[in-house]
Amino acid sequence: MKDLCYFLPLFKPWWGRLLGGGVLAVLTALAAITLLGLSGWFICAAAVAGAMAPDGVAVTFNFMQPAAEIRALAIIRTLGRYGERWLTHDATFKVLAEIRYWFFSRLIRLTPGQLSGKHSGDVLSRITVDIDALDAIYLRILLPLAIVVTASALVLALVSAYSAQLALILALALVVAVGVLPWLFSYCSEKSAQQEVEQNNRLKIALLDYLHGLDDILAYQAGERLKKSILAKTNGLLAWQRRNQQFNALSSALLFLVAHLTLFVFLYIGARFVPQTMTGSQLALLIFVVLALFEWMLPFNSAMQMLGKTRRSAQRIRHLTEMAPAILTPNPAPLPDDNAIQLQHIAFRYTEPGPWVLKQLDIFIPSAQKIAIIGHSGVGKTTLLHLLLRYFDPQQGSVSLGGVDYRQIEFDALMTRCALLSQHSRLLLGSVRDNLRLAKPDASDAELTAALTEAGLRAWLLQLPDGLDSWLGEQGANVSGGEARRIALARVYLKNAPIVLLDEPCEGLDAKTERDVLQRLESMMRKKTVIMVTHRTAGLDWMDVVYELKQGVLQKVTR
Repeated sequence: MKDLCYFLPLFKPWWGRLLGGGVLAVLTALAAITLLGLSGWFICAAAVAGAMAPDGVAVTFNFMQPAAEIRALAIIRTLGRYGERWLTHDATFKVLAEIRYWFFSRLIRLTPGQLSGKHSGDVLSRITVDIDALDAIYLRILLPLAIVVTASALVLALVSAYSAQLALILALALVVAVGVLPWLFSYCSEKSAQQEVEQNNRLKIALLDYLHGLDDILAYQAGERLKKSILAKTNGLLAWQRRNQQFNALSSALLFLVAHLTLFVFLYIGARFVPQTMTGSQLALLIFVVLALFEWMLPFNSAMQMLGKTRRSAQRIRHLTEMAPAILTPNPAPLPDDNAIQLQHIAFRYTEPGPWVLKQLDIFIPSAQKIAIIGHSGVGKTTLLHLLLRYFDPQQGSVSLGGVDYRQIEFDALMTRCALLSQHSRLLLGSVRDNLRLAKPDASDAELTAALTEAGLRAWLLQLPDGLDSWLGEQGANVSGGEARRIALARVYLKNAPIVLLDEPCEGLDAKTERDVLQRLESMMRKKTVIMVTHRTAGLDWMDVVYELKQGVLQKVTR
């Protein structure tokens, strides 16, 4: 249970609503149990009262008071159920929103470098399905448990007031129904419940992959094969779901068996106490109260079948959020004024037994100098940029800014000095304005328009139906590759950082667009430190120095 208890502190801001909803839930359950018991007593007592005595005189009976009490209990149950659902579900949704915010803030600490080993579909599944499953902690575990414990104690006290023997029978039945069956079936179904989570995750990952690769799938006529793969994963998920439902059905059937055996014993033994210690209508009251109590055990019984699924979801979330951050800055130093960058004796590899990507790399880049790093694909050019962005810290050597070691500079402070134009221009699902304001959240429309003009998108902007509010589509589906690169270039212009990192800035562009992008880059970067990595020759003529990265070492290129 420690995996579930780990998330309880996140419920704290809403404890008032959760507690209020819990109180209403208990009161609603007690009102429903009392209503059924009183109705049983009322029907039985009314039947007895209507019978004629041997002398022909009818037995007197007050119909008004119990009828009024039944109406009052029905109103309490209805209003209590509405209030309980409103409070508990509202608070639960707010808690889930809090958990998502907390989860996303933990992901940000990991930096893109550390998250690169995680599949986006898997992360998406954790932030949606797994977090949604955590509503079971309160709604389907704690709340039903509170209802069952409170109602069982009160019903047991009521029965003991009439018969200690019946109370003992009920206590034994409650031990089986509450203390044995749910926990036993929870233990037996834990593996299948956890497998359901894993199968669901695999299916979502596969679906996301297929959607992203739909163009290639259609081009290579792989649709039918992948449909069979999806069907196989779906059938695997259904098989585990079916097994979990079988456990749930068997557990519920055994609970009903215990309930009806208890009622049978109550009838058999309780009849011996009539009319010595109780009336027939009082026995009816006890039987209906016990019947209602067992009905309220069903939600708790079903919740325990979900315990393994909820625990697995909690473990998956904890596993990601408890990953150690790739970078730590315990005592950050002030950001230096100078923007000179120096890499000394750098050696880096992604995994401990893996090969060294960079080895004994040394370079000094003065402020406002423009350098290019060329080399074949896969030699470590992008890795070098990631070290400059501090997505990773090198295993050996140091990176410094203005003479201050990167390890002493807070990551957010370092990012205020850097702007990145990557080879894959990422556009968010949103408008032109939304995508540009990633670089400057408070930018005015005039600033956004100026940035697009500098990036060569003035005419394109004027043709858009809604201007800056025009929708770009998922991953920029409504714009071309060249337009996406120019939007990314406008972000760089908006941020106006003194250090600009260019990762294959012309990759995938035609010759005309390439020339235009490079000309605009040259105009924008005149007074900035520029580090461009590329395997092409375009743009090298406006660089101050060109280096070649080969076998993890930088060598100056003579031009």
